[in-house]
Amino acid sequence: MPIKRKRSMSSFDVAAVASEASRLLSGARLVNVYDMPGGGLLLRLRGSGGDYRVAAVPGVRVHLTRFDVGGKGMPSPTVMGIRKHIRGGRVVSVEQLGFDRILVLGVEAGSGVYRLVVEVLPRGVYALLSPDGRILQLSEAREMRDRVLRRGAPYAPPPGGPRRPSQLGVEELRELLSRGGEAARVLARGLGYPGEVVEEALLRRGMKPSEPADRVPVEELLEELRRIEAEALQARGYIVYGDEGLAVTVVPFEPRGLAEEYGYTVKRFESISDALDAYFVEELRRVEEAEAVKGIEAERKRLEASIEKAKRNIEKLRERLERLDKLITLLGENMHLVYEAVGCARRLRERSGWEAVPGNCPGVVDVEPSQGRIMLGIGGELVPVDIRVEPSQLLVELSKERGEVEAKIKRGLKALRELEERLRGLRAEAEAAARRARALVRRKEWYEKYHWLVTSHGYLAIGGRDASQNESVVKRYLNEKRIFMHADIHGAPAVVVFAEGEQPPEQDLREAALLTAAYSRAWKEGLGSVDVYWVWGSQVSKTPPPGEYLARGAFMVYGKRNYVRNVELRLALGLASEEGAPLVIVGPPELVRRRSLVYAILAPGDEDPSRLAARLKKLLRGKLPEEHRPLADALSAEEIRLRLPGRSRVLRVARGDASEPPRPVKRLPGAEEG
Repeated sequence: MPIKRKRSMSSFDVAAVASEASRLLSGARLVNVYDMPGGGLLLRLRGSGGDYRVAAVPGVRVHLTRFDVGGKGMPSPTVMGIRKHIRGGRVVSVEQLGFDRILVLGVEAGSGVYRLVVEVLPRGVYALLSPDGRILQLSEAREMRDRVLRRGAPYAPPPGGPRRPSQLGVEELRELLSRGGEAARVLARGLGYPGEVVEEALLRRGMKPSEPADRVPVEELLEELRRIEAEALQARGYIVYGDEGLAVTVVPFEPRGLAEEYGYTVKRFESISDALDAYFVEELRRVEEAEAVKGIEAERKRLEASIEKAKRNIEKLRERLERLDKLITLLGENMHLVYEAVGCARRLRERSGWEAVPGNCPGVVDVEPSQGRIMLGIGGELVPVDIRVEPSQLLVELSKERGEVEAKIKRGLKALRELEERLRGLRAEAEAAARRARALVRRKEWYEKYHWLVTSHGYLAIGGRDASQNESVVKRYLNEKRIFMHADIHGAPAVVVFAEGEQPPEQDLREAALLTAAYSRAWKEGLGSVDVYWVWGSQVSKTPPPGEYLARGAFMVYGKRNYVRNVELRLALGLASEEGAPLVIVGPPELVRRRSLVYAILAPGDEDPSRLAARLKKLLRGKLPEEHRPLADALSAEEIRLRLPGRSRVLRVARGDASEPPRPVKRLPGAEEG
């Protein structure tokens, strides 16, 4: 039967993430730790390969992420405690605990190695362990049948747990299958593996998941399970889509058997973390939006109930008003009959009692002795008349009552309008809260750790932020089909343009040239413009001439240099919307205007970058339409500061037209390229 939608990572997923994270994070520094919406941690790390984030949500997932979530509010006491012990520490290990759904990061800080444990199994927790294995910080205390988790106690992992396919023996597997039953069910239950793994292994060997277990060729099945484990350790990812294009699972192995058996479609990712990001982000945003509107929802329901009650009351009052109008009209037109009936009723009541009135007095159909009233049939209507009051006074009383009812209707309508206005405001607030929640979650591309821009015709250009990144940019991404750029001044970033063998138009070369010009020493020296040269990657070498030495981040350039003259030091910084989240883009003013909602034009100046970043956030927000202000609210001033070339001054702040997507790229290479 088709596999169920995955709600949390499997042990194979954790193995894949451990393999990937161990390679990327070893030696990285833990910059900070934040709470994540919906529960969990976001770790920010900085390693030799750049900046990294790890999302850790107990019971659900733990992996590297490109989404920028967390850190927007006051950290919880647990996170503060974790920061106290390991912030600034160095990652010395990333490993899976056995073959369970538990990832452990070893962080060397102070006098020892602390372990940050993240459990993605049911009722899982995250915990920081001291060097001697005691729980220092814990997401939630747990007292279970087989273990107790609380602060101060030694950490106790769950007993048992699955074993790696590479550790299984043929006889052990044969004994399991000999018990009979459906093969997939027997294997999943006996091995503790997810259904997607055992079904894939069976299907690859041409067997149905419902095949009798005792008919399964043991050696072939074990070989396939081990092959799936080996694939998982390569740390690639695959999202599986079912009916109506909805994702049903994400796996670290090619699910070709599942795809063929159930008609699934598959999307491949070079990174298991990228696949997990793409799969779980929809759920993450749903949690964000639900939390954002949770408090508003109760008030909305209360207001809607009040509005319905007000409408019912007004309807009853209108019915009463209509009845009063009819009574006043009937009495006014038939007053002589009323006088005659009232006089008759008074006389007969005195002589013979109320019972004698109906039938003997003209128009009297019934009586209500307790109310002192007779019921007159006038114009097909029953009209109640109090015989204790003069008929002319009846009209006065009815008119008075009519005025009171009319006033109540007016007050009711006013109150209803106020309630409806409050409800509209509440709905707008809920929508704004949802937009703010969506804005907090944004996927960051691999190249965002560098200076970057995308030219008018979609060529990606990246530049190093420092000497170390200059080295990385050239070594990892420059090849003979790409262009190397550098400002004709000492102290400029090395820029690589992903031309892929094409020579970009002059306009694009000038746009990319601004990236090395603006972030060069020319900006800091307050120059108005600077020349920039470009060459093909084949002309750049890290090998110095004999007897010479090249400093870190420096390169030798051979052959003819092509120049972009007088690149003006005017940098536009814009705020764009990408899938409802804020994105800071930079570039020449005209380019940024087309891609942003609002932008500022900067020139070399004297204002401190940190103070300017905070001020720019306010300036940009002030220029945004109301519906886009959640973008600015979700944007951190730090993101702006990272895009500033240095001390600057603001020349202009204006609205953009956002007529183009924020980063349309001709060819968007993955981090693995280069």
